Amino acid sequence: MAKARKDLKGRALWKGECQRASDKRYVYTYTDVYGKRRSVYANDLAELRKKEQELMKDQFDGIDSAKARNITLNKMFERYIATKYDLRPNTFHTYKYLYWHYVGEMMGKKKLIDLRYADMVHFYFYLIEEKQLKVRTVEYIHIVLHSVFEMAIKDEIIRQNPTHGIMAQVKKKTGYSRETKAPLTMAQQQRFMNFTANDPVHVKYVPLFTFYLGTGCRMGEALGLRWDDVDFENRIIHITHAAKYRPGTDDKAQWMITEPKTKAGIRDIPMIDQVLML
Repeated sequence: MAKARKDLKGRALWKGECQRASDKRYVYTYTDVYGKRRSVYANDLAELRKKEQELMKDQFDGIDSAKARNITLNKMFERYIATKYDLRPNTFHTYKYLYWHYVGEMMGKKKLIDLRYADMVHFYFYLIEEKQLKVRTVEYIHIVLHSVFEMAIKDEIIRQNPTHGIMAQVKKKTGYSRETKAPLTMAQQQRFMNFTANDPVHVKYVPLFTFYLGTGCRMGEALGLRWDDVDFENRIIHITHAAKYRPGTDDKAQWMITEPKTKAGIRDIPMIDQVLML
């Protein structure tokens, strides 16, 4: 029978375990699911065996432990965004802008396996309290981060999504509720246009406001109109695309023309007399 390997304190070591004489650190060597030899290290035997138990659980659950220890949030985001073939160009750019502008530098270099629910809660409130972001903006960032972690779960890199349930806590803490937007009444529209027409500063905007109120167009839709979209003979305005502003640094920020955000945005709007006479 082979003699049991022992550590420097005379304790029996299990298969795959050893203690280095040079620095007295413990090492556990194993073969991963791809047949590659890997090692984990610890300063004491109890810590090493805790890591061994975690490895065994990972292997049982199909989790790629080696990848989880090495992949960062930034790398996982790059992996996620590279698969989003179905995103509209403007949404694709918005996701990238939000991530790299608010997440990448502060949280992105952290390993996925090290990120916990508490870490993400602190980060979300940091964005609100220190960066002065609106809750709605943080909600957009959350959509991106939640999706990134969900992909990591599907790729069997982590078990749980550390962003799950955070926005409910954020909204409760901040008292946030999405406001219901009510359209202007006819009387309110009339008062607004009367003020604009008689104010020396704003009178130049009367044609623009008349167009907005007379068509119900969004700003981007109005800015994206071409003469080809206006049928004066049949008094129809065809909404088929919109102008979108891409935020970024001075040399990268730009306007672009895209399709409306939803299929319902593609529509025909009849021209009332006030709009036709502009």
